[in-house]
Amino acid sequence: MKRLTRLVLLSLLATQALAGKEPLPMRLPDNVRPLAYDVALTLDPAQPRHSGTVTIEVDVLHPSKTLRLNATGIAVRSALLELGGKTYRASAHVLDDDLMDLRFRQPVPAGIGQLKLTFDGHIQDKDVYGLFRQHEAGDWYAFTQFESTGARMAFPSFDEPGWKVPWTLSLTVPDKLMAVANTPAIKVSPARPGWKRVDFQTSKPMPSYLVAFGVGPFDVLDGGKVGNTALRYITPRGRAADARFAARVTPGIVAKLEAYFGMPYPYEKLDSLVLPLTEGFGAMENAGLITYQSGLLLAKPYEETTSFQRDYVAVAAHELAHQWFGNYVTMAWWDDLWLNEAFASWMGDKITAEVMPQWQWDSSLQYSRAKAMRTDRLASARRVHQPILTNQDMGGAFDSITYDKGQTILAMFETWLGDAQFQAGVGRYMKRHAWSNAKGSDFIQAMAGDQPEVAAAFRSFISQPGIPKVSVSLDCSAEPTLRVSQQRFLPKGSGGTQDALWHIPLNIRTPAGQTRLLLKQGQDSVKLPDTRCPGWVQANAGGTGYYRVAYAPGLLHKLMTQGKPSDNEILADLDDAQALTESGDLPLADALSLAAYTAKHPRREVVEAAATLLKSAAPLVSPDQQRAYAALWQKAFGERARQLGWRVKAGESDADNLLRASLLTQLADYGQDASLRKEASLLTRQWLAGKTTLDVSVRGSILKTAALEGDRPLFDALQARVLQAVDRNEREDIYTALGNLREPVLADAARGLLLNKQHDIREARRMLRTQNDHPELRKGALRFVMQAYKPLTQRLSKDGPGNLPRDFNQFCGQDEARAVETFFGPLATRYNGGPNTLRQSLEAIRLCAVYRDTQQQSLAAYLATFSS
Repeated sequence: MKRLTRLVLLSLLATQALAGKEPLPMRLPDNVRPLAYDVALTLDPAQPRHSGTVTIEVDVLHPSKTLRLNATGIAVRSALLELGGKTYRASAHVLDDDLMDLRFRQPVPAGIGQLKLTFDGHIQDKDVYGLFRQHEAGDWYAFTQFESTGARMAFPSFDEPGWKVPWTLSLTVPDKLMAVANTPAIKVSPARPGWKRVDFQTSKPMPSYLVAFGVGPFDVLDGGKVGNTALRYITPRGRAADARFAARVTPGIVAKLEAYFGMPYPYEKLDSLVLPLTEGFGAMENAGLITYQSGLLLAKPYEETTSFQRDYVAVAAHELAHQWFGNYVTMAWWDDLWLNEAFASWMGDKITAEVMPQWQWDSSLQYSRAKAMRTDRLASARRVHQPILTNQDMGGAFDSITYDKGQTILAMFETWLGDAQFQAGVGRYMKRHAWSNAKGSDFIQAMAGDQPEVAAAFRSFISQPGIPKVSVSLDCSAEPTLRVSQQRFLPKGSGGTQDALWHIPLNIRTPAGQTRLLLKQGQDSVKLPDTRCPGWVQANAGGTGYYRVAYAPGLLHKLMTQGKPSDNEILADLDDAQALTESGDLPLADALSLAAYTAKHPRREVVEAAATLLKSAAPLVSPDQQRAYAALWQKAFGERARQLGWRVKAGESDADNLLRASLLTQLADYGQDASLRKEASLLTRQWLAGKTTLDVSVRGSILKTAALEGDRPLFDALQARVLQAVDRNEREDIYTALGNLREPVLADAARGLLLNKQHDIREARRMLRTQNDHPELRKGALRFVMQAYKPLTQRLSKDGPGNLPRDFNQFCGQDEARAVETFFGPLATRYNGGPNTLRQSLEAIRLCAVYRDTQQQSLAAYLATFSS
């Protein structure tokens, strides 16, 4: 404790010392605007620095002695402005991590000129951001990730999304290496001995965050053409053949998108570039040069599992949708990031369902809905359209509110408007803003058309945080009527206010059919088409509504048992039921009973949702209730799990194989299934000894389960194997298993690997996330981070430490919340997004503590029936 107090004191003093400096505005001044760029870079991925020149055609709007632009870690050697037949020399002055002023001795006149900067900079090693390099299988590669503000780390620029202009790029690189960029290479010429210059075609207008290139000893798989567009897959040396699945399915994705948008793919080519390792993202929609984390795009034949295929198609459909929505039409500023990402997520799922109908991808929206609402229940949740005024705001923008809530809102309004009308609105928006920038308000206007009530409803969901809770009850005193009211959904213990009001598009289903109501007030009623009082009512028909439904007592049970809800309705109702136990609207016993009832459902997604609901009760289970809780798991899933078993069977469905990977580890843990643990341990030890193979689709689950009762020999064998493993997916599985070791000494040893330079912390950090799932492991992980904070943060990326509080957000107690706040509170402001991450993590911990106190009695009564 003395050591903790000292660490906190030092952090607080450092924070206070930095607090006196007033931050500069995030936005650039409006005295100059870029019209076009010509960037010439010289770089060798094997070297830590790069150099270059950038010539920017600028329009100086009024005379000025200072031009401000963005630069991070860039040393400008010379700065010249040619304007009106004269040359003006400037000196460069670094203002902070993002801004640089070019100061002239005399005011430069208004007009169009050429700003030429000569500079050099650093190629990042730890961060997967800006211009960075990675070492893979003995080779060095250089890549870019410029969203959101990474371009300024590669060259000085006006690095804001509203500046959408043509770019001309050339790369001078070692002769033996290949260079790729957004546009096709049009010329390769000798440079100095051993080097060559690659010139690329001038791009169509695009913002700086979409500029991209890569340099390395790449291999290329030709992917053919879609119309006139050539497709290629650019991989690390020797891996081109492993892109075969992507090459097979991507043309179909592009064709479906072209059909939806009613126009061809908008760029000159379509390259897919593999990044060995990413952090914080899986892929990036750079115009004409989409980048993918290697595990998403590359697979040996035996690694082409159902999960791999599903992940690639879904991510590729998302990134390809961006080529139209986000690239062809671009947001004006980052506060409309939601529109880019929400639309691509919504569109990606729609296209995935069309390309792979056998996957039943229609339920994917329910995962997004549930994920968004898990964040949006918090009083600290931000709104969808959130002003971005500081780098801290930017650091919290790429979250489930932007992606998942935005996607679910789009799906809700597509259901309300109808597919054809929604698609027509998308077409209007694209046509009005082709090759330019637009705002979210432009999109809403295009979607609503001549229906102002739709625009008002849409705005009510994106302009305020939170989830509507719609309470419903039947009134059959005269004619069948549904009484509805709304308020903000908040868990017990929340500090939020319930005075929000939405315009909610309600789709209601009863035995007689469907009814619609746009609920604008706090309460309303709607006549039902039924001739007599309906036995049940579904107040979120189709499950696409972004609202929680709180049914009057007895109505939810009648709906689930008599109403024949669709699979998506069941998924929405199960997620609502769990949430309503947190708000106190539903006893936990009722929700667990509902989970047990649906656990036998034939649809995999429903079974997994039932398991998620059972797992939500785990923080409330006391030591003397563990056996009864395990018996509940066994009754719900034991028979299904024994039918599946660990071994993949010939001819079984993809759904069974996916369920095996997700369900068996949970049953072995929460259900204390000794047979599953024993077999997983045996299979793991045989695999480590080279006596058997593990099917890739279930390998991670088997290893994670074996770790539940792992010993020192298992730890030693896993550590040796992870250092030898060439395949990144295998390393991911092993690190997850190491993080699941329950023996305290071994858990400590696993954490210690985070400080071991033999282990890439970007891969090994998943051990902390795994330990967040278990109370004792989580406590040990927090002690470790407190004691090893300085060396740990030295290994993490620049803003990586700001995400650490999220690795402890499953604590469930006020004391734990105080410990997390005491340690991380003085540190969070050092990192972009850090304060928001800490704020939401603390709120989740404190809400769980209240949840445990309010629902323990209901849980105890339910588990008592399993105690015999």
